[in-house]
Amino acid sequence: MNFAGIRNHIANWRQWELNPIVVKELRQAVRSWAVTGMMLLFLGVLFFVSAVFFVTGADSDPDQQMGGDLFTAFAVILAIASLFFIPLYLGIRVAAERQENNPDLFYVSTLSPARIILGKFLCGAYMVVLFFSACMPFMAFTNLLRGVDLPTVFFILFYLFLTVCALNMVAIFLGCLPATRPFKVLFAILGVALSIACIGWVLTQVIRFMSMGVGSTMGGRDFWIGTFTAIAAYAAVMGLFYLMAVALVSPPSSNRALPVRVYITAIWFLTGLLTLAWVKKVGDAVAINVWFVVMFYLLMLSLIVVVSNSDALSNRVRRAIPRAAWKRFFAFLFFNGAAGGLVWVAAMTAATFLFLSKAASLFPAYLAGHNEWLSQAAIAAYIFAYALAALFIHRTFFPRRPAKITGLLTVFIIALTALTPSLFLFFLNQLTTFSVYHLELGNIINIFSMSDDNRLIYHFYFAMGCLGVMGILNAPWFFRQLRNFGPPPKEAPPVIAYEPPPQIQPQP
Repeated sequence: MNFAGIRNHIANWRQWELNPIVVKELRQAVRSWAVTGMMLLFLGVLFFVSAVFFVTGADSDPDQQMGGDLFTAFAVILAIASLFFIPLYLGIRVAAERQENNPDLFYVSTLSPARIILGKFLCGAYMVVLFFSACMPFMAFTNLLRGVDLPTVFFILFYLFLTVCALNMVAIFLGCLPATRPFKVLFAILGVALSIACIGWVLTQVIRFMSMGVGSTMGGRDFWIGTFTAIAAYAAVMGLFYLMAVALVSPPSSNRALPVRVYITAIWFLTGLLTLAWVKKVGDAVAINVWFVVMFYLLMLSLIVVVSNSDALSNRVRRAIPRAAWKRFFAFLFFNGAAGGLVWVAAMTAATFLFLSKAASLFPAYLAGHNEWLSQAAIAAYIFAYALAALFIHRTFFPRRPAKITGLLTVFIIALTALTPSLFLFFLNQLTTFSVYHLELGNIINIFSMSDDNRLIYHFYFAMGCLGVMGILNAPWFFRQLRNFGPPPKEAPPVIAYEPPPQIQPQP
């Protein structure tokens, strides 16, 4: 690491320049009637709610909890305004710039993709600060009415700020997805549904913080351990979606997979250590189950993305492949390509199950039982088998179509195998509740209803059989990709023929 360069960069802080994307986005936000109108409406609603509270409570006895009730009302308004409007605004702005017929900054700018996405995120964070600054005087005033203390006010605002920033990063990622306009509408609907779910979850946490009295618990060490754990979780989520958004807007010739796969691997390791430290501190191993579920489904989603990678590597990526054999093996796991990505996801999934099995031997009374592990293993085997089937179908029947349809084929196969048995029974007039929850081999949805059933072993064996068949069908392709993964051959230096300098004849 170049510490001298970092020291010189910090020493020359007067010459730092603001991200030009932040300036551009803020200028457009100021000129937009959507932001201005939303801010005026937000302030009007806050003032109206304050007036209603004071008018309705003027003729009654002094209420010692009026401050808490008014603060809760303000928190609801702020959560709805910030969690719904700001991510929607950012997502629409980014999606509009990602249209192929709109050659905006993503296509003509000389800025790096990382700097563009960072500028979008900083603009969203500034808008959040703007809304919070408008609401701060109203919320701070509730402390004078009793029922809430200032530490609780600032803690809830900080918690809400992190939630909005994380949702902003998710909205930017959804806006960067390369899709047609109908799919972008579907992603917008997905983002709205996610915002509504976050609003309900945040308001539940606000009520819980109000009831527990956050200000009275700030002196304990456990409070700060939980707070820093939550901050680390928010930072991990924002970092993941940031790198994925950067990968989406990066040129196809770049090594898009490297930073995302390295980041997920590092997060897997660091969050595992953090979970073990938390279990050692609290003495309850439930956190390991939460870590396992989050990592498992993150890896399964990564698998669908991995199979959408192109097999052809650009010369830019090939020149970065190391020539040493052991280094080239690790590069195969983290560089572009579906073959290396499959090995990476398989290794990470196996390590996740191994971590859980070791933790189960230490905490047998707290961790999930054998049936739940078997159901997760069957789900993983099914998804791997269907992803390999999608790869085989794409190479065999749609070789000229882009590789990103492989992920769509994987989702389609999962949905088809889940719906086909029920549709078949429906047309035979034999569809019953018992048949839906009975043994249906190949149906991933059926596994969730059989989590406590001994017949899960049949699902597992069937999934492993499908995985073996698909592995055999894809073996020639895999070994061909492994054999072709390497740096380009060294070019021999040009041979320059030596020509002696011409001799100068002496003058007579």
